[in-house]
Amino acid sequence: MSMLTIKKNQEESKLTVTVIGRVDTTTAPQLDNEVSQSLDGITELVLDFEQTEYVSSAGLRVLLALYKTMNAKQGRLVLCKVNHTIVEMFVATGLIDFFEIV
Repeated sequence: MSMLTIKKNQEESKLTVTVIGRVDTTTAPQLDNEVSQSLDGITELVLDFEQTEYVSSAGLRVLLALYKTMNAKQGRLVLCKVNHTIVEMFVATGLIDFFEIV
């Protein structure tokens, strides 16, 4: 069974979300719900992927939705500490250009 732990830390209008585990078909809705419900007044959303093992296509859809919400309406979305395997997936899908990865 897939496990996902999400830790949130808000400092004024910046929300940092630490994503621990796998973001797949089973856990992507959890990530979507927990982050989407926390975006009121947020102008910078940082997703910390240091402890993220895997992101599936379902996870990519969640990230794209968050990108659209943040960049089109509220501010910016930053992905940090993304491992090489996940970066390769962004490159392979052509989504690397959408995301600010630090």
